[in-house]
Amino acid sequence: MEATKENTLYLPIKQIYFDAIVEGAKKEEYREIKDTTYKKYLRCDKDGVPDIRDDIPDGFEDDIMAYNEGNYPFVPVDYKFLHLAVGYAKERDSALVEVENISFEIAKDKKGNDARFFWDEQNGVTIDSEGDLAIWNIVYHLGKVLEIKRKPRAD
Repeated sequence: MEATKENTLYLPIKQIYFDAIVEGAKKEEYREIKDTTYKKYLRCDKDGVPDIRDDIPDGFEDDIMAYNEGNYPFVPVDYKFLHLAVGYAKERDSALVEVENISFEIAKDKKGNDARFFWDEQNGVTIDSEGDLAIWNIVYHLGKVLEIKRKPRAD
């Protein structure tokens, strides 16, 4: 399969993580699903509403941050490749990497607990391990590094 604009996700990445992926030490790339980025990661209809998985029963909360008993109900965009580029400079290291699988995980706080919370208009965010909302990450499980381009190094 050939990488195309439709099947490839373009992501900026820090040098340390880029190097770990290229060396084969890092096998997953995580991205937080936010109100500002979910359309990049989740398959959506023409109005920007995320598609729901077929195996999700009626009655679930359709907010992109809903905890839903730890079961993320949305369908990821079926990317086959990640195009990773270090930072935003014109001359930068980049790589094309296969995506073997895509999954979702709840982000962890600094103590290793699920990042869950409640939110309401009056109080805003209340961190709580029983919260009905969660910070979700999409996880790209990486395969082969297919192409590496290194920026010219200064001597």
